Amino acid sequence: MEANEPKPFTAEDEAEVRESLKRCSPETVEAAIAYRKSGDTSQVPVIIMGILERVMEPEARPKLLEGNDDTRINEDLGIDSLTMVEVIMMVEETLDITVDNEELRGLATIGDVKTFITGKLA
Repeated sequence: MEANEPKPFTAEDEAEVRESLKRCSPETVEAAIAYRKSGDTSQVPVIIMGILERVMEPEARPKLLEGNDDTRINEDLGIDSLTMVEVIMMVEETLDITVDNEELRGLATIGDVKTFITGKLA
C-alpha cells in the first residue's frame, strides 16, 4: 500500500467516526467519512469548521460562520487553549492522524489550522 493511499475504511470505522462527531453537523460527518474512504483532502476544511462549531459556545458560532481563514481562533472566536486541545483530539480521531502539542503553537487562525492539517495529511 502506498504511503498516502487510504487504509481500508470499515463499517466499524464509520461507526466510530459517526460516534465521535455525533454532535457535529451532518455535513461534517459526511465529509469525514468521505475523507476516510477516499483520502480526499478537499474535505478537510468542512471537517475543521464543523469541529470548531461543535466546541464553540452557541452565541459565538455566528462569528465562525461569518468569518474566513483570517479569523483568529482565540481573539475572534474565544476558543481557549484547552478547547483547542479538544478540537485537535477530535481532528486526530476523525482523520486518523497524530499531532504533537509542539506543532500547535503557531496556529492562530482558522486558515492556519486548515493548512496545517491538510499538510499533515499530504
